[in-house]
Amino acid sequence: MNLLIKSFSAFFLTIILIGCTPSYSCSSTAKITYNLGLNGCEYLFLIDGQMYEAENLGEWQNFLFYTDTQDVLIEYQYLNDFSICSGLEKIDIFCLTNM
Repeated sequence: MNLLIKSFSAFFLTIILIGCTPSYSCSSTAKITYNLGLNGCEYLFLIDGQMYEAENLGEWQNFLFYTDTQDVLIEYQYLNDFSICSGLEKIDIFCLTNM
């Protein structure tokens, strides 16, 4: 009986934790541009006609970046910060996928 109660408790705890994790859907379109010559700012994001630098681009090391430009779907948040290397406003990326 004690094992059954622990199993139910673990099951419900798992359901609660899964429900509390944020899920992001890539709903905005963007274009990734490769800027050769800007050291440390190789990939910039064109969103609604404005260029941005991704603050957390290192978290997307497994993402396949092309060498020129590519269209992507993205979920992001504006940061109140400007890039030292490009002077562009920064964003944090939560979801990134190829179109």
